[in-house]
Amino acid sequence: MSIEHTPPSTYILRELHDVAIPDSVSWMPETIGWKILGMALVLIGLYVGYRLALSWWHNRYRKEALRALMLLDARDKNSAEQAFKIIKVVIRYLDSRNANLFGQAYLERLNRYCPNSPKTAKLFNDDLANLWMQSLINPRLTLTLDQRLEVIQKSILWLKRHKRPALANEVQSIEVKTKAMQFKAVNTKRVEANDV
Repeated sequence: MSIEHTPPSTYILRELHDVAIPDSVSWMPETIGWKILGMALVLIGLYVGYRLALSWWHNRYRKEALRALMLLDARDKNSAEQAFKIIKVVIRYLDSRNANLFGQAYLERLNRYCPNSPKTAKLFNDDLANLWMQSLINPRLTLTLDQRLEVIQKSILWLKRHKRPALANEVQSIEVKTKAMQFKAVNTKRVEANDV
């Protein structure tokens, strides 16, 4: 059984009308200024995302090498040699001309990649670094546990703090392109002179 409701018939409520519900407010900006600001924020966000992705891409070798160094056990007598090999792969990755470096030249190149801060300035410029290089050549010369631990710690610090030689590589590639263009210009002048 359903009951039907009838509207009130009192004279007070008879003249009431329904309340008109306003249209919902749009979240889209209506003025051009907000659209420009929104586009600027989107572009800034894209640029920051691009820079972060680029930084991650260029530093992925660093994380991989740090992981490998962290796994080294200083109690292992070959840990200093393994640290050398890991760092050698890194500096060869940074610049292929570093592939044949060893000894003092290797240590100098490692120091050159370090920024000039008190913690990392001349990181591999001590007797331990020279002893480390000697132990790689001479199998009778072994590093103590503390020395191996210090070599690993210095290698980790170097990996965290070194700077990529990106600017130097860009300058060098520009110089190579300039020399190639000069060479091409000289050759075309010679060919033109021979044709005349």
